[in-house]
Amino acid sequence: MQLQTLPVDADGTVLAFSDSRNPGNNNYITIFAVHGMGWNSHIFKRVQTLSAAKNIRIVAINRRQYEASTLLSFKAMIPITGSDDEKAHFINCRGVELANFIDTFIQNNQLPPISDDAKTGGVALLGWSAGTLITAAAIVNLDTLSEASKKRFKSHLRGHIMQEPPSISFGLPLPATNWSPHMDTTIPAEKHAAMFTTWITSYFDHGDLSTRDMNYIVPSAFRRPTIYDMTAEEITEVVDQEPVELPGMFMSMAQANAVYRKACYSADIKSLAPSDATCSYSLAALWSIQDDNKAESGNIKFVVIPGANHFWHWDDAGKAVETYAESL
Repeated sequence: MQLQTLPVDADGTVLAFSDSRNPGNNNYITIFAVHGMGWNSHIFKRVQTLSAAKNIRIVAINRRQYEASTLLSFKAMIPITGSDDEKAHFINCRGVELANFIDTFIQNNQLPPISDDAKTGGVALLGWSAGTLITAAAIVNLDTLSEASKKRFKSHLRGHIMQEPPSISFGLPLPATNWSPHMDTTIPAEKHAAMFTTWITSYFDHGDLSTRDMNYIVPSAFRRPTIYDMTAEEITEVVDQEPVELPGMFMSMAQANAVYRKACYSADIKSLAPSDATCSYSLAALWSIQDDNKAESGNIKFVVIPGANHFWHWDDAGKAVETYAESL
């Protein structure tokens, strides 16, 4: 789908996006989808193609550093390794940009508000993988917006879908035996990205999940990794390993955790965004958030998709759209 851009501040910063467009009526739900690390907004094109059948409009947004969105300056990147306040400010700025994008898009496209019976209309945020930190940051910064913007979010925001967030996106504890290609010192640094691209698209045979037993190193043979069934053109379109984000994520875990906790459990935020829907977690993060949700008496809805991998919305786009609709 063709990328467009939308300004998100007075400095001319833009975020690029693709839009599945109005499905043909004025009572649809709009989902604003934010991609993860190393994969741009085109990863949502399959669910965008199928969204109209479920009366959903999907707007897929490219984060800063990705195609056609404004690059972050070197000065702007420095706070990632700066003080705690600078790290928090950096994350919150990305959230405000996304909130401004959504608010402007609502106005420009006259998106329908949530209906009186709450069955149609309104908007939802969908963060996938590392993108969940940005969608959560948008939610925690709703109280910094103008009164007019707060009113629009109050009448439109119906949920936050957090799809497969890794633990580091929310500053959650990592498993004691955690592994990924980026952490393996036996793999040459220049090979990390290529190895990660294959590994993260794999399927895995897990043990008894009720005992929180999982296998996250050796891919399963029962189904090919997602990327093996992509064409060369699709790989070129959706993969973008140029932005180096992992070091910054590890350096800002305390600030990411504060954003997660405020977005999911703060009474003040719930008053601005009363609905909360969540589906399909990465396993370590799933268990951490289930524990937190119980301890905080939260209202998060958990949906675990049997047999799914990290790219479920690509490999089984029809089921993904159906689950999004049911979650909202």
